[in-house]
Amino acid sequence: MRNYLLAGAAALVIAAPAAATNDNSGYVGVEGGILFPKSQTVSGEVVFTGPGLNNFSRTTVGSYRYKKGLDLDFIGGYDLGMFRVEGELGYKHVKPRTFSPNETFVTAINTGAGTVFTTNTDFGVNNAASVYSAMLNGLLDFGGNGGIGGYVGGGAGYAKVHQFGSSQGGFAWQLIAGAYMPVSSNIDIGLKYRYFRTKSSNASQTFAFSAAAPTCGAVACSAGTATFFNDSRFSSSSLLASLVYNFGGVAAAPPPPPPPPPPPPPAAPATQTCPDGSVILATSTCPAPPPPPPPPPAPTERGERGM
Repeated sequence: MRNYLLAGAAALVIAAPAAATNDNSGYVGVEGGILFPKSQTVSGEVVFTGPGLNNFSRTTVGSYRYKKGLDLDFIGGYDLGMFRVEGELGYKHVKPRTFSPNETFVTAINTGAGTVFTTNTDFGVNNAASVYSAMLNGLLDFGGNGGIGGYVGGGAGYAKVHQFGSSQGGFAWQLIAGAYMPVSSNIDIGLKYRYFRTKSSNASQTFAFSAAAPTCGAVACSAGTATFFNDSRFSSSSLLASLVYNFGGVAAAPPPPPPPPPPPPPAAPATQTCPDGSVILATSTCPAPPPPPPPPPAPTERGERGM
């Protein structure tokens, strides 16, 4: 199990993330993967129909093991940002692996009935198991926002378990942890671990046997019934791949606007040309013109006496 989790986490980290988020939106998804069921303890008793034989009182006689199975579910919820509320409909199915009753139990039957059962006999205890569940989950969400994110949490609800020849329903709970990665603005892929457990099953099966010999020691061999009881809880670990569609995915942000153009250079100040040809600011006063030159002196007149 640990190797599966490490390999899945590495695959998510290596993959290139896409820019997407599902905060403050609803979502739906499907999940599926491998189920690892826990073994269950089985007790048994033997009752002979003939006289003079000692019955075998109820005690633990072995364990019931399953093969790896299938775990599927459909989810739908709402992402509030750091917290998610989620509903889940699940289906689990496993096939039996072995049931090996202990030697004391098998000897008790053979001694009273003259049979030749062995510890490899399953006594008809070879049923597959199926679980139908409806759960409400609360998840703490972290990361994401355009990259890889993760979540942890748990859930509780109702599960109906078909196993050991009977069907019973009741309370169930689970623990969840996972990671996800957006591949578009609306779609996430992910990897999820789940531990799931139901209430005790209180199931039983009866196996009838016949006398296989005339006498068993000092008494006649007898037919009878062997009853097997399973009081265990159905519990399992699962590793699931998920595909989730988020409603209201965030569109890509528009490109930033171009930078504003540089300001124009300051305007040149207004000028004026003075009468003397100098150029000065329009707000200044031209210099006064120079005074006119003095008139030339008048010529001296000669008298007639000098003529």
